[in-house]
Amino acid sequence: MRKIFPFLFLMVLALTVVLSQPDDVAASPQFYQITSPSQLIEVVNSLRISYGLPPLTSHPILMQSAQSQADYMAATGQVTHSRPGGTTYTQQLLSLGFPLAGDLSLGGFRAENIIQSSGPLDWNGVPGAWQDAAHMNTMLSQNFTHIGAGISQSGDQYYYAVDTAAATGSGQMQESASTVLTSVPGGSSGEAAGVSQYMVPVTISTAGPDGNIFHKVQYGQSLWSIAIAYGTTIKNIQALNNLGEDLTVYQGQELLVQTGATQEATIAPEATPTLAVTATIPPTETSAPTSTPSLQVTPTAMEEAERESARPVSSRILIVVLIIAAFVGAGMAVWLIRDPN
Repeated sequence: MRKIFPFLFLMVLALTVVLSQPDDVAASPQFYQITSPSQLIEVVNSLRISYGLPPLTSHPILMQSAQSQADYMAATGQVTHSRPGGTTYTQQLLSLGFPLAGDLSLGGFRAENIIQSSGPLDWNGVPGAWQDAAHMNTMLSQNFTHIGAGISQSGDQYYYAVDTAAATGSGQMQESASTVLTSVPGGSSGEAAGVSQYMVPVTISTAGPDGNIFHKVQYGQSLWSIAIAYGTTIKNIQALNNLGEDLTVYQGQELLVQTGATQEATIAPEATPTLAVTATIPPTETSAPTSTPSLQVTPTAMEEAERESARPVSSRILIVVLIIAAFVGAGMAVWLIRDPN
């Protein structure tokens, strides 16, 4: 029996080591404290990847526009999309030489999310003020190809800007760019009122007699915004329309979004304001947005992080059980060898 005691001692010691491990060793961090533009771009691209979307490429002009806007907000103490002197976001991008795609008279394919935080922003999933459809579209739209970010500080207040945009396929400026640059600031793009993007809202179509629902793509709409509106997924729409992995949709395109539906089940209340836009963010990042639609296409980054954080706990329990079983088995073997009767 004396030789059993060393095994029991080792078992207790192993249990003590396992159970004394701090939580941050067993689980990866669940949030990021955003203190640099590169970190802000990283979390946005991680969010896109979690939805099965490709990451956006950082662009020096978008980095410049986002940083200048963050600096402007910090200098004025205002959370705003307006540029100094009434220049619009579109005009700023064009003046800096960005080959902006889309209808430039409507502002082109570009969007901006802004937020103010008391102290560095803790990214524990998407901030509440950015969880509405318009702000999520800034980060998840397939229309955009590039991203930039900026952070500025004034006292204990931090100001953040995320700029996304789509470049022309040729990489050249559109012919209408010169007209937009010389137009009166604050014109048709509506940015004087705090608008950061223009997108025709998704209006739900009803099912046909065969149960199929078709949607006609409108200006600024993306597979993500269409999938959210119809309560389906990007992959389902891709499969129904033989798109493969293609995420590109174009204005006027007819997409089959659902099959086997009934007309009664597909008629949904419409909330279709004239513009689906990002509103000016309240002064703190914890403030609630004006409207927060439920996002049901895929899990959010926060939900994924919570599931990941639960896995190390179950793994630790399994390790403890295996250690106990191993040492008990070893002790019994020694006892049987010394006392076969």
